[in-house]
Amino acid sequence: MANSVTSLCCVVLAAVVVAYAQRRSQLGARVQYERMGSDVTMQCGSLDSTAAVTWKVNGTDVRARHQQDGPQLVLLEVDLSSNGLYSCFQEPNGERRDQINLRIGNKKDL
Repeated sequence: MANSVTSLCCVVLAAVVVAYAQRRSQLGARVQYERMGSDVTMQCGSLDSTAAVTWKVNGTDVRARHQQDGPQLVLLEVDLSSNGLYSCFQEPNGERRDQINLRIGNKKDL
C-alpha cells in the first residue's frame, strides 16, 4: 500500500512539473517600443542586480553595440537592425527567464 501511494505521488509531482515547464515556455514576450538613435535598457524579469545572465537576440548572441550590467542589457544608439526577440538566460543552468520583443521606430511612429 505504501509503495502505491509513493508511486502515485511521484506521478502527480512529475505531471505538475511538466505542466509548469510547458506553461513557462508558452509565456509571450513583452513588447518594448523605443526611439531610433536612443540607448535602450532591457531588464531580465525581476532578477536582482547581482544575477548573472546571458542575452540572445533571435536565438543568437547579441552583436549590436551594448553594455551589460547584471540582468540589464543596454543597447547603444539603436537602429532598425536592433529590432528582434531578446531572450535572457540565468546562469549557471541557462534557464530562460524573460523575453522582450524590441521594436524601434521614429518618434512619430511610436
